[in-house]
Amino acid sequence: MQNMNTEHKSRSWMAKDWDRAPVSLEKIQNLVMDWRLYPRKEVDQTVVRNYARALQAGANFPYIKVGVLNGRKIIVDGVHRVRSRELLNIDYIECAILKFNGEAELFAEAVRWNSSHGKGLCEDELQASIKRLQRYKFDPNDIVTICHVPASEILSEMTRPITSVTLPSGKRVPCTKVKPGEAGIHGLLCLKSALMIVCNWAELNKIPTDEPVIRDLVARVRAALKKVQV
Repeated sequence: MQNMNTEHKSRSWMAKDWDRAPVSLEKIQNLVMDWRLYPRKEVDQTVVRNYARALQAGANFPYIKVGVLNGRKIIVDGVHRVRSRELLNIDYIECAILKFNGEAELFAEAVRWNSSHGKGLCEDELQASIKRLQRYKFDPNDIVTICHVPASEILSEMTRPITSVTLPSGKRVPCTKVKPGEAGIHGLLCLKSALMIVCNWAELNKIPTDEPVIRDLVARVRAALKKVQV
């Protein structure tokens, strides 16, 4: 069990201090819009037009946030502000710029800002962001802070029923179409890993036992285990 603590150790996270970030005027064509590292699935053209109209009326907008990663200047927050300037044929925009150590850190910061102001993330974008942060192994408490949602919503997303399984062949199929024994060792290994992760979180007091979804899940697991001969 001690070895598993290291294997499943949560990724450390700390919010970036953008107030101390250097600000510079950057050419828009030199900025990268990497949709793999941005929580939105599309640009809202209505928001872009509204921002453009406001710019024409003399409005001032906050600096956009740009992360430097592997030599690229990637937009962390502000795609609608960028697109509104492009609509008006404005070539430059003021940017607050910080360096990032990896994709996980940059994505988390993009979610943090896009979920907290301006046009918020839609439900699908938010759920996709939660799943992505889980794959990056962020601590559940950090995901609550990054996504600006209650812990119960994070836990609900984490405990959704499994509807499909990846077979040893690599093919992913709905659970209803899995033949008895077909998942075999693969399924048992997935279960073992999940149980070990939960044990580790429990030992570290990371599981909020006051959450209704957790109490319900524990009750269901206890009822199910009564049927298991070990």
